[in-house]
Parts: sequence; structure tokens; C-alpha cells
Amino acid sequence: MANALYVAWQDQTSRTWHTVARLRRVKDEYEFVFTRGAERLRNVPSELFRMDVRKRYRSNELIPLFRNRLLSSSRTDYHKISNWLNLSGEEDEFGTLMKFGLIPGTDSILIYPEPTLVNNNYALEFFVHGLRHMHRDAINLCRLMNPGERLLPLLDVQNPFDPNAVALRCPENTIIIGYVPTFYAADLRDLLSRPTVARNARIVIVKNNTDAPEQLRLLCKIEAVAPAGFRALSSEDHQPLFDEAA
Repeated sequence: MANALYVAWQDQTSRTWHTVARLRRVKDEYEFVFTRGAERLRNVPSELFRMDVRKRYRSNELIPLFRNRLLSSSRTDYHKISNWLNLSGEEDEFGTLMKFGLIPGTDSILIYPEPTLVNNNYALEFFVHGLRHMHRDAINLCRLMNPGERLLPLLDVQNPFDPNAVALRCPENTIIIGYVPTFYAADLRDLLSRPTVARNARIVIVKNNTDAPEQLRLLCKIEAVAPAGFRALSSEDHQPLFDEAA
């Protein structure tokens, strides 16, 4: 299980996602810091969180930003949403947040987990992004997909919004159904650009939530053998930004 979650904020004008903060478990505490991605947004992070972006915060409990993402089990739709997110019901608070954070909030914030990297085995679950913007044929095709089916990645190197963009299509046709979330695109671009890694990497459908909103429709998993020395989420935007003396 991942030990770090990242906070992304979406600019409603450009629709671009920006990673701005990180939450980690440190023994029995939670550690919250802003990341270098927050520097690109000037005053937006401090106005959103009402916190000093150059300080590190530790607490025994989740701050409201994260606690409010956890749906009450008494809600009538709790079990339906839990099923969309593939929750087993045995997760602890951090593991539950890891799933519920993937639901975009009305505050334009989304929380996503770091990939797992154990013995050079890279693994990640994600919801296909951009389905709502795809052609009608892609949406119709998604309704017919089943768990266990493969998706094939395409490196969209001339994408005007993200040069690391990774598109996804079915093996049987050339219809693009969506994209890997931009937060993970640099990782996958690095891995899939290596022929020996790409040859054995697999992306499969975990769940097809036909009754869910598009952003929670297709839950997928990628597994790949990473080369020695590979670091997940190593981009500048993911690096912590805080005052060490605070």
C-alpha cells in the first residue's frame, strides 16, 4: 500500500491539474507539506488551504481537507460508491482516503496515491481520465468492456497540453477511450519508452462501473518491471517545499 498521497488542484480555465501538496504517514502521525508544484500557482495554494506553504505540518488526526473526503458509512449511496472505488471494507483511515480522494471535489481538488514500487515492480490503480471528452463511439465501447481485458498505451508525444500524455485504446481497434491521469504520465512515459519494460508491461481493466459518472467509470491497473534506480513521481512538482527549521 502507498504511504503517500498527493493533492492536485485543477485550474477551471485551462482544465490543467497541478500537484500542490503531499500527505504521508510517519509512524503514528500524519505529515503534510506543500510541494514545488505550488510555487507555480502564486497565491492559490495559501488561499485554498489557509496555511503557510513553506512549513511542514504534523498531526495525530487528518486535517479537514482530508477528513471531509471520507464519506459517512450511513449515507444511502455509501456502498455503491465504495463498490465503484473497489474498497474491500478492511482499509484503515489512510487506505480509505486513498480511494475516496480520487473523487474530484467541488473545490477542484483531487487526492491521488503514489504508485507502489516493490523489488522494482511498479504497480498502480487509476481511473481513466478524459472519457467525457472522447468521441461517442469511445463511450459506447466502454460499456462493453469487462474486467481483465487489456488496454494498450499510446505515447501522445505531440499532445498540446502534456508532452508526457499517455492515451489508451482497446487491442481490437484504434479508438482512443481516454488517458492515464496526468499525475502519472511522466512515470509511464519513462517506463514505456524503454522497449524491454514496455514489452511486458500490462494495463488491465479492474472494474467497469457502468452506472458511475465518467470520471469513475473505468478502474484500471498497470504493472511493469521498472529498471534499477527508477523513482516513481520524481518530477519537480512532487518534491516537498517547506522550511526545515519550522
